[in-house]
Amino acid sequence: MKIINSPNLLKKYIELYNISSIFSNNLEKYMSLYQFKKNEHLFTSSEKVNYFYLLVAGGTKIVLNLENGKSLLIDYSKPLEMLGEMEIINDPYSKYDIIATEDTTVIGISMSIFSKLIADDPKFWKYLYSSTLNKLQTTVNSNIISSSYSFEHVLANYLITHAIEKGDEILIESASFNDLSQLLGTSYRHLNRVLKKFIEQGLIKKDKRRIVITNYEKLSEYYIELY
Repeated sequence: MKIINSPNLLKKYIELYNISSIFSNNLEKYMSLYQFKKNEHLFTSSEKVNYFYLLVAGGTKIVLNLENGKSLLIDYSKPLEMLGEMEIINDPYSKYDIIATEDTTVIGISMSIFSKLIADDPKFWKYLYSSTLNKLQTTVNSNIISSSYSFEHVLANYLITHAIEKGDEILIESASFNDLSQLLGTSYRHLNRVLKKFIEQGLIKKDKRRIVITNYEKLSEYYIELY
């Protein structure tokens, strides 16, 4: 981890994501920019969480370490997700490894300061509630789709839900396709078969660890919207 000493860049991210709207008071003076290199840990399982982060560039993966020595990929994070929000109200020790999947930039505030600043902040708690509810709904929907529809629909829903815009492209950046297959509950071989099918249909293209959506409208025909 390194500190980025650039007030202008910090202000740029605050304005880009309208971060001031999350809080009742201006917390900019307490914020710092940090950069993590690819594969560097932001949080380590069982270690105390010392910072609250807002992810503003790059991405992370969330990994649960099991008692049998294996690890389970839980999810990916992308801008503007919070990291460390659950440790504010629960055990201050991380339950997961949170690892940068690429060079990643976050806005950080010391947890000891942050927990006091937001203790009576209704705007932050409303934002946290809404964000947590959205994550829960996404998880429930994913489980319903996984158990009721073909993997083509599962993959399409994941791609459309998690795609981000970079320049003229709409894409997914994955730590690895092996991780992605684990996350989606299928084999690496089956994931590649369906990716190949989508490529042949002109829906996507694969570029190293990126999946670029080339025909959003046609891919959306596989999308399942739950009400």
